[in-house]
Amino acid sequence: MMRGWNSVAEMPGPIPRINQQALKTELAKRGFESVSVKRELPGGRVEVEANKLHPVHVEAGESIYAPVPVSLSVALDQRGRIKSIDGGTPDPAAVADAARYIKTLRDSRQLAPPGAQESTAGFTHRIERDDQGRQVLRRKRFSTGGV
Repeated sequence: MMRGWNSVAEMPGPIPRINQQALKTELAKRGFESVSVKRELPGGRVEVEANKLHPVHVEAGESIYAPVPVSLSVALDQRGRIKSIDGGTPDPAAVADAARYIKTLRDSRQLAPPGAQESTAGFTHRIERDDQGRQVLRRKRFSTGGV
């Protein structure tokens, strides 16, 4: 007689349980932020949506790294560690949107210029240097009124 399984946890075999925090930590080491696990797939794969810091070319050849949305599929080994990543490359349209967003922030005076005080009114974003020396767009607060 064949046994019926009531849940995935009862099934025999090496099906990794996803430790989402560990997965997010490992993906952060690979440049992914705001990681959201969308679904677990058979065979130890996980569909993920995240932001990836990507160089965005703005005025005068300047590059600013901005978080750009990406989708990826992550293969996990039997211990739940990352074996491989498929995808994760930003779509050119998303990169173009990020460039327009940076321009809009500058035009509306919501992007703090270098050296501006943290508490200066109106600024919602600033450019910061990360530990790799890159200029990175970061939100500092939300707008509290019409700017």
